Amino acid sequence: MHGDPVRTQAVFTADDYVGLIAAAEHNAPSRQAAAAIAFAAAQIGRPYVWGGTGTNNSYAGYDCSGLTQASYKYAGVDIPRVATAQYEAGNRVDLKSLLPGDLTFYGTPTFAHHVAIYLGDIDGKPTVLDAPRPGAVVRLDPLNAGGDLFAAARPAVAPTNGPSVPLTGRPTDAPHPAGRV
Repeated sequence: MHGDPVRTQAVFTADDYVGLIAAAEHNAPSRQAAAAIAFAAAQIGRPYVWGGTGTNNSYAGYDCSGLTQASYKYAGVDIPRVATAQYEAGNRVDLKSLLPGDLTFYGTPTFAHHVAIYLGDIDGKPTVLDAPRPGAVVRLDPLNAGGDLFAAARPAVAPTNGPSVPLTGRPTDAPHPAGRV
């Protein structure tokens, strides 16, 4: 992701993390979106690993699309592996109508180089959860931190599928993150 990812972390406090994640899970449009958010939040602090899906490397790290795919897989929703394919497979959402759990895409419609999970606003700042770049960890970032946001999509979910998860906190069978921010 472009922009200044180091500076973005000075924007959010620990209370911001807890409050936004709890609100996002509660306000998610489906149980699957809530479960995906809970899973992704449990990964905060894990390292960015190019090609990482959380289980295919010794660091249990993720790249951006590996995180979104693993989060929705936990929720019982299959989405493609890479960002461009996730964009093409999702139901388009107007950027002014984002809901918690929507996927946001950066780059162009022919090549999405980054994907993140929209959570909501912190003090009026739209915020996503993502694995931003090599050398970083899974974390919160401002929606427009990369500067080339172009679209959003909502993964298709069945109304009765997905695990039963608490509306706050880490899913009980999700791996514990390497560290919290």
